[in-house]
Amino acid sequence: KMGRVKLKIQRLESLSSRQVTYGKRRAGILKKAQEISVLCDIDIVLLMFSPTGKPSIFRGQRSNLDEMIAKYAQLTPKERAKRRLESLETLKRNFKKLDQDVDIEEFLD
Repeated sequence: KMGRVKLKIQRLESLSSRQVTYGKRRAGILKKAQEISVLCDIDIVLLMFSPTGKPSIFRGQRSNLDEMIAKYAQLTPKERAKRRLESLETLKRNFKKLDQDVDIEEFLD
């Protein structure tokens, strides 16, 4: 009986492996973005670039890209930095739960 293998979260060295993994996981993350936008009635814009540089964008049903950028631009630099740090700390806690050691300083650069 085969089960899922727990992958260590780190960059895949092979470009072809990265492309295959991106292709498989892209649909899943787009589905999650759509679900959270509907369930929580939030504005959401998700922009991803494939390993080859091809962009994919998802906008929630009521999300307008120009309005989202304007809303973000209205935040003070201090508020942006605070939110970014909060996001990174949450990411770090989630990686820790997965027994993955992540250097948060690497993301801050």
